[in-house]
Amino acid sequence: MWHPKVVDLQSSILCLLIAAAGFGVALRDVRVTIPVAVKKGDNANLICNYDMEGDILYSVKWYKGRREFYRYTPKENPAMKIFPQPGISVERTLSNESQVVLTALDTSMSGKFSCEVSADAPSFHTIIVSGDMEIVELPEKRPSITGIHSRYRVGDMLRGNCSSHFSKPAANLTWTINELPASPLYTTEYKLMKGVNSNLESSVVELHFTIAPNHFLRGKLKLKCYASIHNIYRSYMDKIIEQETPRILATGTSGHNANLFQNTPYESSSNLDDPNRENHIESDGFVKRYQADLSSSSSSLSTSAFFKVTKTDPTFSTKSNYLIILVLILCAGG
Repeated sequence: MWHPKVVDLQSSILCLLIAAAGFGVALRDVRVTIPVAVKKGDNANLICNYDMEGDILYSVKWYKGRREFYRYTPKENPAMKIFPQPGISVERTLSNESQVVLTALDTSMSGKFSCEVSADAPSFHTIIVSGDMEIVELPEKRPSITGIHSRYRVGDMLRGNCSSHFSKPAANLTWTINELPASPLYTTEYKLMKGVNSNLESSVVELHFTIAPNHFLRGKLKLKCYASIHNIYRSYMDKIIEQETPRILATGTSGHNANLFQNTPYESSSNLDDPNRENHIESDGFVKRYQADLSSSSSSLSTSAFFKVTKTDPTFSTKSNYLIILVLILCAGG
């Protein structure tokens, strides 16, 4: 008579747990060191560290996205294999089981890179870790500031733009006012501008605020616009603004002051250069007074002249007026 075999289920589960635990402590601590950003045309060193815990390494594989481009299998000959991909160039002499060196990187190689480490039999335990890398095409010029004048008064609205030169990716722009970060309320970020015949981009940030008295330090206001891309590029453009104050007209007799073209009550000063001034001249002419006050710290001289100009004089003009005045001044000075 057949009797079913009794299996110790608890013992079997325990053995599986022990085996699983044994596999878990074999390959561990897989980690990658991948540059966050690299300049276009530079090299990049991708590092993959791991702890085999006494296990045997079977292979190390590198992927760009989902496509394998590098494999290191120590038991095979040759141990190193490279699978061609557009834009990827591996430096064989510097690559091994723990790192791979990529040369002359192009912006098309930006993306996710992964390292896959596998242990040998019997576990064949595999761990994969990833990291992102961006290939940067730097701007050729510093950022530019436009729309901001060189002089402002307190209470004026200041408004201008900072633009980055084309790059990939577009630079991050920040404003400072007297070396302090501008308030977010003072800035407006516009949509990125795309290059016409390239994939490059340009960013624009506007600065706008009402100038207060405390913005001027010793009569000057200093603005800066910084452009940065990751930790591999940083540049700036600055602009110094001077405070414009109301002009005060000074009076006095010291020095040489010439008060020319002072009109008598018979004619306003606006008529001097009026091409239609003959419309204001009576038929019998008018009397104009020219007075020049020439003063100095050592002497004072004043002269006045009166002469009559008739409407019937066809040769009289504004230039003639000025010539007569000059003659009178020279005579008075003599």
